[in-house]
Amino acid sequence: MSYREEKISDFDGCCKFFESDLSQDELYDRLKHGTIAEKQLSCVRLSDCNNNEQAEILMDNLTGIDGKVRESVSFKLKTFIAMRPELFCRKDFYEIFLDAIIDINGNICRNVISALEALTPKRYFCEYFIKNIIARALAVTGTIEKFEYKDRKYVTNKEVFKLYWYLETLGIFSEIAAEELFPLLERTSKIEEYTIREKTARLLSKLPPEMAEKLDGLNFDNNFYVNLALKTRV
Repeated sequence: MSYREEKISDFDGCCKFFESDLSQDELYDRLKHGTIAEKQLSCVRLSDCNNNEQAEILMDNLTGIDGKVRESVSFKLKTFIAMRPELFCRKDFYEIFLDAIIDINGNICRNVISALEALTPKRYFCEYFIKNIIARALAVTGTIEKFEYKDRKYVTNKEVFKLYWYLETLGIFSEIAAEELFPLLERTSKIEEYTIREKTARLLSKLPPEMAEKLDGLNFDNNFYVNLALKTRV
């Protein structure tokens, strides 16, 4: 990412800014043009998102900027998207969300995925997002399958992290075409990292029984968490 982390050292200045009497429009202006500290504190103080311009400012600060701002924005989106989902039903926003769900900060991933649940009643969002997540997940899976875990552990973990959140996101959709999902789960069920097999097991409920049974390797998995996921999936 092309951002830099900024050290916040002006504690008194931050306190004064936080206590200043600013309107919602002024807070959005600071989120758009302010310093990293001002962006973060402005976002914390936001109480609503009422128009396209405000939605754009939030989305512009969800990726490619200091992590403190990204996390603050992701937290607010959980409320704002639920309040005004129509403001976030845009293809350009979907592309930003696809990057945000694999942020290096796991809290941001969780916040964004939780926020996106409010968009799942939207047909186009579901079709576009599921298609692109599966495509990205398959590409990452192909990369992981070529790795030697012992030799390139750091690189492997980075790709596994992405795949984990892709699978987690698929869980928010009530319906996924089985013919699209099965090829992915067929491969992720064999990934050495148990967290991926666990996420795979939780997604089996989205497949018809005859397809799920073809992934019988999971039924003989010796990992406790994988077995628990098989027993508790709904």
